[in-house]
Formats: sequence, structure tokens, C-alpha cells
Amino acid sequence: MMAKRIALIAVVVVLAVVGGAVWFASTQIDRLVASAVEDWGRATTGTQVDVGSVNIEATQGHGRLARLTIGNPPGYETPYALRIDDIDLTFDLGSLASVPVVREVVLDGVHLNAEQRGDAMNLTDLQRTMSKGDASASSVPAEEQGKIIIDRFRLTHGRVTLTSELLHEPEDIELADVVVERVGRTSGGATYDEATEALLTPILRAARAAVEDRLKSAAGDAARDEVQKKASERLKDLLDRD
Repeated sequence: MMAKRIALIAVVVVLAVVGGAVWFASTQIDRLVASAVEDWGRATTGTQVDVGSVNIEATQGHGRLARLTIGNPPGYETPYALRIDDIDLTFDLGSLASVPVVREVVLDGVHLNAEQRGDAMNLTDLQRTMSKGDASASSVPAEEQGKIIIDRFRLTHGRVTLTSELLHEPEDIELADVVVERVGRTSGGATYDEATEALLTPILRAARAAVEDRLKSAAGDAARDEVQKKASERLKDLLDRD
């Protein structure tokens, strides 16, 4: 399976930072959130993570991140593995002192680069990196992570660009919108790892299915082309004998 957790950890980190910062450093929240997302993201993926801009309106229970980008592992040529144009979240101010409650998270303009080279793929390599305890957000014990509730999560306008030696040129594959509800609601809160996995799994499952279907089709086309090429060469050899 492709990476269970890549970039939506940003949503969890935002609430963790806002929950701690809103009470004592409201003028510094944007900077703190950007720094936390980038630092946590780099530790999680082992790649470059950048945030274009952050705007947290703490007293209004609203936040927005723009242009969150996750870089590729070494050896790949596409400019990044994942980019999210816009992350918009609404949270319950009264919950921040205990278990933060996110009313809604909307991710708009999610773009994954799925780059296949031989037996390797960038998203698979990211998954391997994140599965290592020393490079994962999971290196923070669950009991120290705190908990969070996310009532509604939506992803819109998602797509995957597939780059493969089996294709003549990169191809775009659209992703169906994804909706996840009531993360941590019935259990009194999910840990940051649990919440991140609950949000990312359906997205990456959809991306993986779309990519695998296209690669299987491309492999079948390539095999047919090879058979046709061999048949044509054999016919030419037979004709040349005459």
C-alpha cells in the first residue's frame, strides 16, 4: 500500500500548536504553526517539507494553510511527491484546553506525483521511510501525543500525475472526492497518529487503486506491442528468405 501517512499530519500539528499557543502567544501562532508543520513533516517523511503561508484566526476558530509541499526521496525527477494547495479548518475554541475538536477540515487541490522507475516508486519509498521508528511521527509515544477529534474531513479536486517508463508521457488521473467523519468522536479522541492514518488511508487507497489500474493497462499494452513487434520481425524474416 502507498504511504499511509504523508502530509495531512499538518492538520493534526496545526491543532496541537494552536491548542497550546492560543492562550499565550496569539501573535506568533502563524509562525509557530508553519515551523511545526515543516519540522514534523521532515522528520516524518525524511524529505523536504515546505508551507507557503499560514493564517490562523485563533479567536474565530479558523485556520488556513496554503501550498503545503512534500518533496521526493532522492533519485526521482518529479518536483515533489505531494502538494496541497489549500487546507482550511474550523475548530471549537472551547475544546482547546482539553481534547481539541475540529469541526471541519477541507483540503482543496491535492496533487500527488506517482513516479515509477523499474521496481521502485516514490510514494512507496516514502512509506518505507515513515515506517521506520526513528523517522516517524510515531516515535512520539501515543501517551505523549495527546488526542484530537475531527468531525468532518473533505478532500476535493484531487489528482495524481503518473510518470512511468511504461507510458510515453506523464498522465493525469483524477481522484474522487473523499469524505471522512467522526474521527475520534466515539472514543473520546484519537491520537495524532490514529487521526492522521484515518484521514490519509482513504486518499492513498484511492490513489493507489487508480495508479495500479493504469500501470496494469500500460503493461498489457506494452506486452501486446512486443508481441506484435516480434510477429512483424518474424514475417519480415520469412519474406526475406524468398
